[in-house]
Amino acid sequence: MERLASHEYFVYAAQFIFPNMTLSQAREKILQVRTVRDFQMEWMYYFNRRVIEATMEKFSFRFDSPLTSGKGYLFISNHRDIVLDSSLLQMVLADNGYDTSYITYGDNLIINRLAEDIARSNKMFKVVRQGNKRDLFNHSVILSRFMREKIQENQSCWIAQRSGRTKNGNDSTSHALVKMFSMSGPQDDLIANYEALHIVPVSVSYEYEPCDYLKTGEITARMETEEYEKRQGEDLNSILTGITQWKGNVHIHFGTPLTREDLQPYAALDKNAFCSQVCGLIDRQIVANYKLYPSNYVAFDLQEGTPRFKDFYTLQQKEAFLARMEKLKVSVPGDKASGVYLGIYANPVKAAMELSAVGR
Repeated sequence: MERLASHEYFVYAAQFIFPNMTLSQAREKILQVRTVRDFQMEWMYYFNRRVIEATMEKFSFRFDSPLTSGKGYLFISNHRDIVLDSSLLQMVLADNGYDTSYITYGDNLIINRLAEDIARSNKMFKVVRQGNKRDLFNHSVILSRFMREKIQENQSCWIAQRSGRTKNGNDSTSHALVKMFSMSGPQDDLIANYEALHIVPVSVSYEYEPCDYLKTGEITARMETEEYEKRQGEDLNSILTGITQWKGNVHIHFGTPLTREDLQPYAALDKNAFCSQVCGLIDRQIVANYKLYPSNYVAFDLQEGTPRFKDFYTLQQKEAFLARMEKLKVSVPGDKASGVYLGIYANPVKAAMELSAVGR
């Protein structure tokens, strides 16, 4: 807390979270923090509230079934924003009387001591993404054991369904991630292995995608070159843009925990096939519970050249989306950019249509 209070960026964070507080008052407040819970409830909670107040029209949430207080869960969500997906989820848990969860973060995001101090003070634990195959395997075993131990201790964990954010609007759970979960459990009983994790799929939906222009620029660049290398400071820029950009309506939907009954039909499958089915169970809930907004329907109709969903948005909402897309051309020029941008918003509609066609 002393390092945070004396950091050169503290003044900006304090002004954002507590705009009516003087710098000396803010420093005194953070120096009174003694526990992780203090930090989360006295600082991170109000950070979330300020983000909602400054960048959202409305924030909502829903639980398909109540969670059991004092029970550990593994929350697996789609990943659209580096910070806000997990941070807003913590606020929802706190508002509903549940303990906050542990949070995974990629080692690429530890860009300085400030970031590490915030992570350590916020129940965050590292996912190692860099190294040789042996090192990555060993780190995966450690990660799997850590999450299972926490859940056995009746503490929850949050992890994104894939490495890195979804940048094209297609949410899909990584097979390797689901396979990693099983490393710490009984290998001769996959149903017991996964049942013990109390997996809850979570859908995070944004009316206006955080960093949509930045994501469009990255996808467009990847289309033009085989190897895309992040520029220095790109992750930090994405974090700050995601926090400050206008997001319209935002919704978090907690699905139903996966049970033995959900897993039982796949008991005879080998491990790879079993993991694929677990991915499918998670994906179906995330897609089914993803809240589609007028921006999604407008994008689909524009991309497909059809008025199919015209009853799901007004003319004003369509014009607002077109005006937003017009601004894209300033930061991401080129013919491909508009198509990529539309895909970010249209693909969730296509996923919902596909799910509806095949059934849940």
